[in-house]
Amino acid sequence: MDFRKLLMLSGIFMLATALNAATPPVPPVMGDSVQSILRELYQQRPDLVGFIPETQRLYLFVPRAEAIPAKFYPRLQAAFLYDISGQCRYYGQRYLADWRALASKAARETCWGASYLCNRTFNYFGIRHSAKPWLCESFYFCESLTRNDPFPADFALFPNFEASLWMFIHTMYSNHFLERLPDSGARVAEAIEFERMNQIHYWERTSYGINYREQLREAPYTAEELIYTWSEHPINNLCVDCNRATDLDWIARLELVAQRN
Repeated sequence: MDFRKLLMLSGIFMLATALNAATPPVPPVMGDSVQSILRELYQQRPDLVGFIPETQRLYLFVPRAEAIPAKFYPRLQAAFLYDISGQCRYYGQRYLADWRALASKAARETCWGASYLCNRTFNYFGIRHSAKPWLCESFYFCESLTRNDPFPADFALFPNFEASLWMFIHTMYSNHFLERLPDSGARVAEAIEFERMNQIHYWERTSYGINYREQLREAPYTAEELIYTWSEHPINNLCVDCNRATDLDWIARLELVAQRN
C-alpha cells in the first residue's frame, strides 16, 4: 500500500478513535428513558455525566437532585417512573406488596435510575452480598462489585432491573424483616421459601411439574407496613440518613411524579 495512503488511513482511524472516546458510542435501548435523558444531559453538560464501558451506559457523577440542572430533574423522575413502574406494579401484585414501596426505594437508592451502581450492576436497591447466601446458592447471582458506601462493600450484580427487583423482594421478606409485619409475613413466607428451594418464581412449575400457587390472593401489605420492616432496623444500615419519616417522604415524591404525568 502507498505510504501516503497508509498515513491518511491512520489519521482517519485516530480521528474516529478520538470521537468515540468523547461520545459514548452506543445509543440507549428503545424504552430506556432514563438513559435518553442522561444522553441529552451529556450533550449539554458533559462535566456532569460519565460513561461505563462495561455496560455501555451513562450515569451521573454526583447522583443528587441539586447536582442536576433544574429543567432536567422532573424529566428524569418521569422517565424513571415510566421505565420501572410496570414491573413494580406486576411484582407488587404477585408478592402482596404496595408497588410504591418498591418503586420509591429504587428511586431513593439510585437518584431516579441515574447512579453509577445501578447502571454498572443493575442493582437498583443497594443489595449487598453480605449475609445473603441465598443470592448465590438459590438464584445464582454470585458476582459482586466492590464499592465504597462509605466503606468497601460487595454489591450484587444483576442482568436487569427485574432481577434486582425480585431479589429486593426476597431481601424485604427475609425472616428478620418479616417478623415486623403485622402477621409476621404469614401471607408470603411459604412462597418465598418455595422460591429459594426451587430457584424459580412461585407461580412457575418445577422440573417435576409442581408449582406453589398461581397467585397469592391475600390482602397486600401497605407501603407503611413494608417500610416499617426495613427502615430503622439495626441490620439495615446502608443509608446513614434514612428513617421511616424520610422513607415515607419518598413515597410522597413518587406520588407527585405520578400525578404530574
